[in-house]
Amino acid sequence: MGLSHIVTSITVFVTGLLPMSCHKAAPPSSTGPVTTVTITPGSTNTLHSLGEVSLTNHVETCVKLGGGKNCLLTPRMVGSHDVELVVSLESRSPTGKTIDLTVTQVTTKSGKPLDIALGDYQISFTPKIQ
Repeated sequence: MGLSHIVTSITVFVTGLLPMSCHKAAPPSSTGPVTTVTITPGSTNTLHSLGEVSLTNHVETCVKLGGGKNCLLTPRMVGSHDVELVVSLESRSPTGKTIDLTVTQVTTKSGKPLDIALGDYQISFTPKIQ
């Protein structure tokens, strides 16, 4: 097995772990459904204030930012008030093909305002874990 074959296998595996688009129905899973929220920003700049976002532990929430961009929020409680958030910003073409994907992970407190930079986007919100 050559190095290029190993790299290709790892790439295929990691790609399979990436979040699905919120435009498609989520496959059945043990973690529950995907929550979809649509945000209509007042301007077309790259600063998005989402306000308070209600999240459920281990359930991905998709926030549609418009223009083919979606913000995916996946929380995981790591204490009584601390939450580990995986935040993804994905851009899709009109045909549904992923053009760009930026992922970051932060740890914060439920109910505390949060600002995250993802590529050219600045997203601010208050995660509220239910």
